[in-house]
Amino acid sequence: MDVRKETMHEAEAYLRNPENPTRLCVQIGGKRRRLFINRDDGGIGILGVGKRKRGFVFTDWQSIEKIFYPVQASEEERNRRLLVKYQRLAQSASFANDWLADIAKADTAKSLYENHITTGTGIDGQCIRLSTVEKYAGPYLMAGFKAAVRKCEDFHSYRFDFCGYDGSLWVNRKEDGKVTAGFSKEYRGCGNGYYYLLINDETFIGYDID
Repeated sequence: MDVRKETMHEAEAYLRNPENPTRLCVQIGGKRRRLFINRDDGGIGILGVGKRKRGFVFTDWQSIEKIFYPVQASEEERNRRLLVKYQRLAQSASFANDWLADIAKADTAKSLYENHITTGTGIDGQCIRLSTVEKYAGPYLMAGFKAAVRKCEDFHSYRFDFCGYDGSLWVNRKEDGKVTAGFSKEYRGCGNGYYYLLINDETFIGYDID
């Protein structure tokens, strides 16, 4: 039996579910406070009183007196918000490819899957910054990846440790001279895992789970 899972506080379980928002309001000491999770490393924090950005590591789950779950948006509204997120991030890309073109012209009345932007999984909308990957891959490997994107060249890295997974970076040059690039986070010694595409110069975003 996974004792950790059995004893996890419901607020923590909510935040660790990748299908839920990364923030959750709770009541502590009679005051409304905001918890947040970093999806990259799994760390959970709490915003300081009167602060909008500064937070601290949070572990005192028993201090929570009440949980304010957000009102669930309709499926249509959730799809629209996700699509707008992809479009907003894609606007700052210094490179172009067919996938980014599909994002720009996507129908906001349809899902990411229906617009052929993702395969429709639990990591839709989940972002991983290049700076986070670089902490594990190292600056030399990340520099090679960025150079390949800039020069529109093929690139495939060796596997490196990424939070207990096998991480790898890749760039594929298409026949039209444009490139599609991404980050793979796979289970140890296995060809299955989570796959993210490069949506702008600083960010990978969820695309597929295999």
